[in-house]
Amino acid sequence: MDAEVGIAVSTRYNLSAVAAFNYRYELRRGEEIVATGHLSREQPIEVGERVAIGALAGIARTIEPLLGERELRLVVQLRRDAAPS
Repeated sequence: MDAEVGIAVSTRYNLSAVAAFNYRYELRRGEEIVATGHLSREQPIEVGERVAIGALAGIARTIEPLLGERELRLVVQLRRDAAPS
């Protein structure tokens, strides 16, 4: 007779080492959207934080959840001295 053997495995994860913060970003110059894309970071971005994406730098203006998505919407207002696209 075969006996089923159940093995309980407990694995602990360091979530800070595994978790990533995923964003769907919009780079804006005034009201104009100049670029969009996806960005992942180990640390969360906060509103008001300086953000560099590629060669462009700006300030995080909006961070909000996207319905049904695992990403957050990130709006970055480009700095005035950012290179034109």
